[in-house]
Amino acid sequence: MDPKKGTLPMMIAAALLIPIGAGATPANSDPEHTTPASDAVAAVVNAAAHGYFTAAPQGVGLSVGVLVDGRSYTFNYGGVTRGSTTAPTSKSIYRIASITKTFTGTLLAQAVVNKKASLGDDVRDYLPGSYPNLAYEGQPICLGDLVDHVSGLPFNLPDVAGNRPPFEPMTPDTRKMLAHYTRQDFLSDLHHVVLTRKPGVSFSYSNAAAVLAAIVLERIYGKSYDDLVKARIAEPLGMVDTTNRLSRSQRGRILTGYDETGVVSAQSSLLIGAGDLYSTVDDMLHYARWQMDGTDDAVRLSQRPRFSPMEKYSVGLNWQMIHSGEHRRIWQEGEVPGFASMCMMFPDLKLAVVVFANELDRKSAAALSAMAEQIASGLDPAASQTKP
Repeated sequence: MDPKKGTLPMMIAAALLIPIGAGATPANSDPEHTTPASDAVAAVVNAAAHGYFTAAPQGVGLSVGVLVDGRSYTFNYGGVTRGSTTAPTSKSIYRIASITKTFTGTLLAQAVVNKKASLGDDVRDYLPGSYPNLAYEGQPICLGDLVDHVSGLPFNLPDVAGNRPPFEPMTPDTRKMLAHYTRQDFLSDLHHVVLTRKPGVSFSYSNAAAVLAAIVLERIYGKSYDDLVKARIAEPLGMVDTTNRLSRSQRGRILTGYDETGVVSAQSSLLIGAGDLYSTVDDMLHYARWQMDGTDDAVRLSQRPRFSPMEKYSVGLNWQMIHSGEHRRIWQEGEVPGFASMCMMFPDLKLAVVVFANELDRKSAAALSAMAEQIASGLDPAASQTKP
């Protein structure tokens, strides 16, 4: 997923790879902890946040949420914009990048539990028109292949230079095309995909697969992806700011996202179901609590290992997982221009860490992952037993 990470688990962590470099900025801190019992948690998070800005001085804003033994805490640092002395809050809105994919996987799991679909269904049964190309040697792409990165579909559609690794600089014409790319364009380009191996047998990270899964879900339910997220996940969990269609008042709480040069980043391409959701730390703590609860049939299905490319490591329905000894780590991280995110859960330890940042370059991406790791292991040393 992210070749710059090095190891396979980290390679499958981000929504987009983009050219990145260096910058410069501040770090004021505004921890939102209110009870004496949270002081130990605050000490761990504050130290990790200091480490983030030390490793990535070009970082801008940072929001952190943790669940510890059923109690939630939020912390915010830096500025809402570059140079600002106003810190974000737990209700500041960020793009959550590839964490979006876990919503898509959970929605598909709900469709399976409700017997509206099966993970083994031929994806072509849910598409308008004929797609004989979405099979290789008689083996079709199945619905489940779309949410565990074994479909064989390209990294992105359109599959053009600048929109796939190694992400060469885009031409003005490519930027213009991506800015106006629609679902219909996606389905048209899908006709021209050429599979080079059987689906279901080899890992290859694909945003296009997640987009296709979202389109399939819209056809299964007859509703937009955003309406599905709201009705089936966000509203039942009290997640009031998780959407890809922000209201006017919500737009006033979106943090500005910056690239490595300090320039405001612009989102391009179609990322429905793959990286287009917005959320807050408050909302994501509700989501993490639900995902760790273990009582929902669809959640359990989404966390069931489906593909295991290495010992102890597996992929569920867009969740990455490590099973090591008595403990499990379940996580997804992501990157889109200007934003980085992480949702990391340890159900057996009753621990979760959520982190959002509104600046993205190589240093800050690595620093965000290191910070989340430091927080988790600082709050419970057993978390380090499941390191990727």
